[in-house]
Amino acid sequence: MSEPITRRAAVFGIATALGSYALPRAGEASPWEQVGFDRIWIRNSKGEELNVIHWDGAQYVPEAHRLLSWLWRDWKDGDYALYVDPRMFTFLANIQTNLSMNAGAPLVIQMNSGVRTTRRNATLEGAAKNSYHLQGMATDFNLKSLPPVDVYRMASALNVSGLGRYTSFTHIDTGRAGRRWAGRGVRM
Repeated sequence: MSEPITRRAAVFGIATALGSYALPRAGEASPWEQVGFDRIWIRNSKGEELNVIHWDGAQYVPEAHRLLSWLWRDWKDGDYALYVDPRMFTFLANIQTNLSMNAGAPLVIQMNSGVRTTRRNATLEGAAKNSYHLQGMATDFNLKSLPPVDVYRMASALNVSGLGRYTSFTHIDTGRAGRRWAGRGVRM
């Protein structure tokens, strides 16, 4: 999962790739083309946006994996990028689709933090020294117009591996399953 991505490969890929919630709806298709269990609609904190099918029904789509991994890069520290664990896309697509269906409209994921360099991670208050962000296995995000507690509840219902609840975002990761925590000032 830690193979570097070059800017050239990512640019080439982009150029060629034109409260109370219901439980997850297994097998139900999304009514929108932006959101679905096989696709993800996401915007990073730099404002770059991607809407792509990441799963073809049998495997992860390699081109989508490359494009999403580039979107996840640490653009604040030299565009450092790694291939992101593709299970992250599945977790996010499931969270996004279920919450969009509950809201009755497609909701874009707003990613606050994806891959981080060790150097930048060390400058962030409260960031774990061995953070899964360093390995392309974590994301801090929001869903447009929903409070983080609602996102946390859905992620918990979907049994996301690592799940952190914070006042202004939700953290998920693909590390060891069953880990749950709350950030400073947040009650579980």
